[in-house]
Amino acid sequence: MNFVKQIERIKKMHKLICSEKTGTPVVFARKLSLSRSQLYNELEVIKEFNAPLKYCKKRESFYYETSFDLIVNYSLKTIRNDESTEIFGGSNFRPILVDGSLISLL
Repeated sequence: MNFVKQIERIKKMHKLICSEKTGTPVVFARKLSLSRSQLYNELEVIKEFNAPLKYCKKRESFYYETSFDLIVNYSLKTIRNDESTEIFGGSNFRPILVDGSLISLL
């Protein structure tokens, strides 16, 4: 469930950044139970979404330079083994391209 933890952590980071209540990088990392280097790795993930992320030494907080909204949605469902056969096409799966031609996987 590391994926879910990371998404929830990024959502929490976004909320703290929006309210400009992150504190220094060390404090921010502590709030998230991360090391300082791990914090910067997570901040890079947010930046990959083109977030205008900055840090103000005077305010001791990260902030967004311009308005930025981060909406993260995900859905998980546990499936049984017999359901996975149905989803993946079973043993007689024959992929068909959009133009109708068949692909051989052999």
